Amino acid sequence: MSMKTISFVFLVLAVLCAGCKNNPVFPSETQVVLQGYLYASEPVRDISLASSFAIGSSDSTQTPISNASVTLIKNSTRYQLSPNGAQPGYYQYGGSDLSVNTGDDFRIEVDYDGQVITAETIVPPKPEQLALSVNTLRFQTDSVQSRFGARTRINGLDTALVTWSNPAGEYYYVVIESIDPNRQLIRPDTLFTRRFVSEPTNQAVYRINDNTILYTGRHVLRLYHVNKEYADLFRSRVQDSRALNEPLTNVNNGLGIFSAFASDSLFFSVTLHLSR
Repeated sequence: MSMKTISFVFLVLAVLCAGCKNNPVFPSETQVVLQGYLYASEPVRDISLASSFAIGSSDSTQTPISNASVTLIKNSTRYQLSPNGAQPGYYQYGGSDLSVNTGDDFRIEVDYDGQVITAETIVPPKPEQLALSVNTLRFQTDSVQSRFGARTRINGLDTALVTWSNPAGEYYYVVIESIDPNRQLIRPDTLFTRRFVSEPTNQAVYRINDNTILYTGRHVLRLYHVNKEYADLFRSRVQDSRALNEPLTNVNNGLGIFSAFASDSLFFSVTLHLSR
């Protein structure tokens, strides 16, 4: 799975239950679940297939499908994908003659067990005018008094705003990742995750919250331009559990999502200073 995959964002299983805790919506029969992502200027390696749960099934995990025939179609040219032996259920293209570029119209065809599953997507444009208001985000430790005695508090001293051009109100999300091999954890009582992923937004600005930064050192910020089908599917996870709606999908004769992304990136640093 690509490091930029929204492993952080959702699993298709979460989509199938549509965010419901008490009344999940599952198909009456087992169906193929497609999770396919194409990234502009990157190899095709993030296509996965699995079986959904049928109502009444005792299964607790999705079953990867590794023996399907999976084909990408670009400009009437067909590209046969092959299973990734290291990741059951994942498919990739091993040749060098397939490129993913802005504006490309892709169709995917999955032939499995007598079923033909299809979906289409268009690669969106790369984000424009990506900027960050600061090059270095500074944190400082403060000793504060409370009724329980002195304690150390860590404050972010800078307001970091990510901005980009978005006159049409299209959808984007931000990924922030610590890439410094000499990083130090800022808050020792937090989860040890090096990557933060925001929800999709149709705004043109994103404020980096102090709580999203966990390490000192060099970071990379990536801004992804996404299609509406991805944003819609993301939002469908949080629908009311009393609304037994069908799972949102752009896959024909199956479930899941097939979408494309384009990104731009920049770098910034994080420092931690002790107060005097």
